[in-house]
Amino acid sequence: MAVTILSRSKWAAHVPDTSSGATLIADRAVRVYWNYEFPYRAAEQAIVAQAGMGPLNSGRAWTPWKGGVFIHHRGNLAPALDSEEDCRRDIAGVWAEHYEDTGDIYYNFLVCPHGHVYEGRGLQRGEANSPGYIREEGYGDVGRNTGYYSICGLLWKYQQPTSAMKNAIKDLIRHLRTAVPDNRKAGDAIYPHSKNNPDTDCPGNLTEYAKSGSAIDPGMPSQSAPAQLDVISRSEWGARPPRDVVKVAYGQRIGFAVHYSAANKYQTVRAIQNYHMDSNGWDDIGYNFLVDWQGRIYEGRGWDNLGAHIAGHNTTHFGVCFIGVDGDATAAAKNAIRSLYHAANERTNKVLDATYHGALASTQCPGSALRLWVINGMSGSTLPIGGSDPGTPGTGLVSVRSVSAQQRAVNSLGYSPPLDVDGSFGPLTSAGVKWLQTKVGTDPDGLWGPLTEAAYVAYIGKGGGGGGYAAIRSIAAQQIAVNGLGHTPPLDVDGSFGPLTEAGVKWLQTKVGTAPDGLWGPDTEQAYATYTGSPNFGGGGVTTIRSVRSQQSAVNGLGHTPALDVDGVFGPLTEAGVKWLQTKVGAAADGMWGPATEAAYTAYTDGERLTVDGEFGPATIAATQRAIGVTADGEWGPASKRALQQHLNTWAGADLVVDGDIGQATVKAMQQHLNKMTGAGLVVDGDWGAGTTRALQTALNQGRF
Repeated sequence: MAVTILSRSKWAAHVPDTSSGATLIADRAVRVYWNYEFPYRAAEQAIVAQAGMGPLNSGRAWTPWKGGVFIHHRGNLAPALDSEEDCRRDIAGVWAEHYEDTGDIYYNFLVCPHGHVYEGRGLQRGEANSPGYIREEGYGDVGRNTGYYSICGLLWKYQQPTSAMKNAIKDLIRHLRTAVPDNRKAGDAIYPHSKNNPDTDCPGNLTEYAKSGSAIDPGMPSQSAPAQLDVISRSEWGARPPRDVVKVAYGQRIGFAVHYSAANKYQTVRAIQNYHMDSNGWDDIGYNFLVDWQGRIYEGRGWDNLGAHIAGHNTTHFGVCFIGVDGDATAAAKNAIRSLYHAANERTNKVLDATYHGALASTQCPGSALRLWVINGMSGSTLPIGGSDPGTPGTGLVSVRSVSAQQRAVNSLGYSPPLDVDGSFGPLTSAGVKWLQTKVGTDPDGLWGPLTEAAYVAYIGKGGGGGGYAAIRSIAAQQIAVNGLGHTPPLDVDGSFGPLTEAGVKWLQTKVGTAPDGLWGPDTEQAYATYTGSPNFGGGGVTTIRSVRSQQSAVNGLGHTPALDVDGVFGPLTEAGVKWLQTKVGAAADGMWGPATEAAYTAYTDGERLTVDGEFGPATIAATQRAIGVTADGEWGPASKRALQQHLNTWAGADLVVDGDIGQATVKAMQQHLNKMTGAGLVVDGDWGAGTTRALQTALNQGRF
């Protein structure tokens, strides 16, 4: 049965009616809108608008086809949900409670006792399922938030679910399995939040239904050949931002080279990227695309960018890597590679030379099976490439901003006629993004990447009206700083970068001894900090990715002591806390929460989260086993030892005998690998002591082993 999903706007208007929402609004009124005639009203309007916006792409790995859904309930309290307005008010309160932590509600969908389904994060990744992994047949260990939707029944601990609620959940699961894009479809698993999670009894009386074959399981649809192959975008697999990007014109392309990863087929694309960037020192993952054993295509450097897969042939050849070892490539994987080859021919308007790594360099890659398949003409089926493929007309780029957010941004700058904010990247949206890019002064290629984001933020002044630079300090914070140094008349602290604010910033720059260009960049921040003797206090830091409060919450969430006050003020303690977090997650400790820190943080929080104590116990063994591609049972037996040696041969060039004997040679190879991947600074002595284990735990936590 078809399901109707009610949009966020249905419950967003009720945020001011909740205690947590009223607190959030009052705080925003004091911090941001204090100079307005009606500060609370202004803050209320802003918060309601924010809650009602379509869910944004989190930029974190999101692979729901590997898992399925987790079922939740609301907990122990029991307010009456007699009317639909009560239900909407309850959801609004949940959003306000979750907002400070992640900037949005945790759940993907919420289902009320009356059988109505409400959008939370929708088809974007949620954050409600707790850290950890579930082992799924065919995929290995799947992250609880990475691979599963979260569906919350508006049900309290001792309440029974209504028939309407159960039927609505069943219809919603059917919808997620059949009626959404392939790269958003839910797998067949249905679990209670309490699965492998002793800290909760959630979802209460829904627990008996949170399993396959229950009354809420609609069954899996029959499998049929896909009409097209979608490309899983970089944001969907949790890519780090590249250090540099070099464009290659299609006219320079003459070939298409097939590779394999020579590692276990459950290896993540992010792990391959980490190896290429941290061990090899490359700017990004080396391949243009990657394909897994199920035939799913992952965006690497994409169609338009220089790869790093065969020395001397990166400009002329696209590089496509199969994730697995010799013999793992299935018919679906081969069809995907073949389809990419034909798509490359269409893009370049020529017949490219279909070849393989070993034909252009001295290597066994891509193994004998794929080598023969390429030599014999890459037989199989050819399907159109569509979906999340960035850089193609009709798809756009969503690694920085969702399509809906791009459409809203275009409209906010006065585009006419306004775009429909429907999340669909068609020709009109492409034209609108190009118009915006021209307006904000960046290359009008229709792809909203980091450079477009930076130019847009600078243009609008982080929510203001038309200018300034707000990547270091918000416009309101700049106005406060100008007033704090005695500018007369005082600026209106309204977040709008107009001529008076520009003149005020130039006045401040002259006063603190830096070039008066009106743009508050790193030099101005440093000069201001030196002049006032209060580095980064009262609104500093970088907030284009996360608000200061969200940064403070993230620092506390990783165990910083003493805990930071979550007050939205970027002072010395918060700066120190952000630097502590950056060191912990493996990012440069500069105190600035930019894209690299966000990528490292999200990878860390999706990862193992081991205690770095130097103990090679069951948890560390299981994490190591996941990294090297064997069953994560926490027992360090011969199979695991051989897998470690093979892993080091593949990723560290160790040339070890794979015999399961963890002697000095194996330990030295591991120590060298850890030093290269994480800068561990280990003495390479072949002694596996507590220091080596701590370095291993750190690498596993950062996904860099």
